[in-house]
Parts: sequence; C-alpha cells; structure tokens
Amino acid sequence: MFGTGIPPVGLVLLVLLGFTIATTVNTFAMEAAVLFTPAFLFVFPRVVPGFPSIGVNAAIGLALFVELFGYSSSVAAYWFRHQIDFDVARKVLAITVPVAVVARVGSYAVPSTALMLAFGGLLVVLSVVLYESHEHGPSLMDALLEKPVSGLGLTDELPDSYEPRTRALADGGTEGAGRGSFHLEPLDTAMTVVGGALAGLVGIAVGELTQTMLTVRKKVPVGISTGTSAFVLHLTIVSALITNVALLRFAPSIAGEGFTVPFGVGIFVAIGCLFGGQMGAYLNSRLSEAAVIRMLMVAYFLVGVLVSVRTLFLGATH
Repeated sequence: MFGTGIPPVGLVLLVLLGFTIATTVNTFAMEAAVLFTPAFLFVFPRVVPGFPSIGVNAAIGLALFVELFGYSSSVAAYWFRHQIDFDVARKVLAITVPVAVVARVGSYAVPSTALMLAFGGLLVVLSVVLYESHEHGPSLMDALLEKPVSGLGLTDELPDSYEPRTRALADGGTEGAGRGSFHLEPLDTAMTVVGGALAGLVGIAVGELTQTMLTVRKKVPVGISTGTSAFVLHLTIVSALITNVALLRFAPSIAGEGFTVPFGVGIFVAIGCLFGGQMGAYLNSRLSEAAVIRMLMVAYFLVGVLVSVRTLFLGATH
C-alpha cells in the first residue's frame, strides 16, 4: 500500500512500533538507532507483514531517517521546557558534526559484523559506566570520570534564574556570577570525538556519551543534560543522515549500493516518532533522576547483549 508493498495492518503496526520505540529513546536521550537498528534488522521483518529484509547499513540509514522526526519533536519539547543549554551544545557540536560526517563515509568500508559488534559492545560498556558512577558507590571509574568543572557549582535543583534557553551554563553574567564557565577538558574532548565517530559509523553513542559526560563529569542536572544531549545528537545525526543520502545518491561507488534504504517505509515509522518524541520528553520531565539512570542502564545492557550475541552466533543480518 502507498507504494511500500506493506498491507494496511502492517502500516498501522509501523506507526505503533515507531511511537513505542521513539517514546522510549526520547525519554532517555538515546539515539533512535539504539533500538531501531536492531528492530529493523531482527524484529520488523518478522512482525510487520511485507517489511523488507535489509542490510546493516540500510538499517542504520533508516534509523537515522526516523530519528530525524522523533528528535525534531522532542528537541522542540525540551526547548519549550528550558532544558537545552545552547552554549554547551555549541561546543560539543563543533566536534561531533565533522567527525560524524567523516565516519559515515568510512562506515561503508567497515564489515557489517564489525559494525554490529561495536554497536552492541559500546552499549554494554556504557551501562557499566553508568552503574559504576551512579549505583556502585566510589570506585576507580568515579575517580576517572567524576571531575566536575571547577567553580561550576551546579546542583540537582537549579535556581529560578537558570534559563538555558537564553543563556549558557554559568555564563559569567550577573545571574551566573561565581559559577565558573563550561569547557571541554581532554577526556571530555576524547569522549566527544568517540561519540561523533560512532554516531557516523553505527548511528549511536553521541547522545549517550554526551549524557554521561554532562551528568557524571560535569554534574549537570539530568533534566538539562538530557535536553542538551538530545539537541546535540539531533544535529549530529542530521549531519550523518545528509551525508548518507548524498553518498547513496551521488557516490554509489563509495557506498557500494544504490538507494537501498526504504525511506517510503520509514515515513510511517516516522509518523509514530513524531508523537513518541513528545511523549518521551513529557515522561522525562516526570521521572526522577534515579529512575532515568536505572532504566538507561538496563536498556543499554539488554540491547547491547542481545545485539552482540545475535551477531556472534547468527551474523549481522539474520
């Protein structure tokens, strides 16, 4: 139907699944690809009648596409709720965008199995980092990561004067006097580069690593870090998506394929993502920081293990 080869019941399922997954990932500022890429490879072809069987790079490209819609919606909601700090985002995006563009070009030279193992392994590592930092008490991981910016002085409860929509974290003005200024230290820069590279390669990591860097190292309250991370990953993923489409259209010799990403199918998933983005932002504003972190750990770990095990024993696309 509508040129997709999928019957009406399948199209309804696409919208519902898109809404459910988008709600989940937007609640925790996760890239849509964290759930959408394995879903497009392993779940959708089995539960949605007529859904095409696609390769790893096509699944990543489709995940980037639907993420554009979901995060356009959720970022607008975070902006409305004053949960985005644009000065922080600007400094992170200056690194993630160019790195993601280069990595997306290079992704077509990386074997599919290696891409999926990197995808799954990274999620497991991030779940461990979050556990060590938030659940397990003082540890070596804490000593490495928990180094807030000197003088930043952010707490879980921000004063009424803190308005990240219109000014930066501790911008040195009258309202932020004495609270320091945000800057990226060497480890922060390294995490940001890795996040941008993995966003280009497998469509994940920049949101997760930005969230980890801001909450663990910089002690930014989870509400602000989530909205800012969502904005960062949104613009980074947009740059990777544009690069992906340009490769498929103008440089098929690099991509090794033509337009294999089923964008027509993605439109129906994206419809669900538009509403899921709003629901995710709403739920995030209602959940406690502890609940968000615990659910994030569980999601990263379960998806990471599932993808890694399936890839090792069944291959990247089975």
